[in-house]
Amino acid sequence: QTLTPDDATAIASINNVAAVAPQVTGRDQVVYKGTNTNVSVIGTTSGYPSVRNMQVDSGVFITDTDVANSNRVAVIGPTVQQTLWNPGGNATATPDEAIGQTIRIKGTDFTVVGVTVAKGGSGFNNQDNMIYVPLTAAQHFLLGSAGYVTEIDVQAATQGAMAQVQSDVTNLLLERHNISDPTAADFTVLNQSDIVSAASSVTGTFTTLLAAIAGISLLVGGIG
Repeated sequence: QTLTPDDATAIASINNVAAVAPQVTGRDQVVYKGTNTNVSVIGTTSGYPSVRNMQVDSGVFITDTDVANSNRVAVIGPTVQQTLWNPGGNATATPDEAIGQTIRIKGTDFTVVGVTVAKGGSGFNNQDNMIYVPLTAAQHFLLGSAGYVTEIDVQAATQGAMAQVQSDVTNLLLERHNISDPTAADFTVLNQSDIVSAASSVTGTFTTLLAAIAGISLLVGGIG
């Protein structure tokens, strides 16, 4: 718990920063008319769709007013809607059906104001299987992390400005956190290239591991 909403506000003033979206993340039980599911819940701000290249299929996304007033509103992914509105899987629920309805997240009522456009994905990072609520509402009602954020997503104005923005963000946070030694930073700054490289490395490791397991199995089979 070292990053704060004020850090995000300061980052927004950096040259070539197009959008900033601080967020807190957790997993909670969500209920609608007796049907429940366990999904990732993200508390964020109005800049999130721009930073994450997300669109709303029906309704609206979280607004600055929602964040300022800790409004208990929610934007849900299409997978969440199908799970809650169509538990039998025999029909397809339309996004409009969810708008204005009440869901309960961790025992607290939230009004659905939007449904996002399907992007696809799987596992814990499936954006279609997430719920988005105002940052302050998540901090106050769901996660108990008032004053802190899990991460701050930043969109550079251009691809060419990425290195400059990353460097400026790092220097700004070091200054704000009163850290003189960069190796002692209480935060990590990654860009998309770093994330893709890390993902490729993990994929390569798993591929090598699976190949080794298959080789061992063949060797054992040969000995047998």
